[in-house]
Amino acid sequence: MQAETLKTTNEKESPRLSLKTQVQEIIAVMLAFSNLLIRETAALKKADFKTVDTLQADKKLFAKQYEAKITRLAEYRAELPNLDPSLADKMKKERVRFNVVLEENMLALDLAQNSTKRLINRILEAACQSVTAQKQTNYSNTGKAMAYKSATLSTSIDQSL
Repeated sequence: MQAETLKTTNEKESPRLSLKTQVQEIIAVMLAFSNLLIRETAALKKADFKTVDTLQADKKLFAKQYEAKITRLAEYRAELPNLDPSLADKMKKERVRFNVVLEENMLALDLAQNSTKRLINRILEAACQSVTAQKQTNYSNTGKAMAYKSATLSTSIDQSL
């Protein structure tokens, strides 16, 4: 796990934290999650899928932590208007930053997926063309047309992934 990983606690068993502490924890999770997404986005842009793969466990952990903290914040709904304005502003800014980083990450994931699909389609197309190009029409002793060298080769390729 990376150094930024926050201590995991069972939210249901932990005592009720102060609103300030809860908000600070949400900000910390958003900051750490954003930093991880920035690293993943950079790796995707470099087509460094090994790095992307190593980040997935932490990404799942942060997603679970974020969801749990946001869900728990609902318990503090009545107290939110009393939150220190500077802390509320900090949380809003981090949430905006997180949303921008998340959107950039989703775009990078989409581009990487489309790039991979195009590469696979090119490989499949080249393979089909290669097989088709190897066929030559020959005639058997009985006069029937048949493909030479590739008579038993199928030009159909399973394109499902």
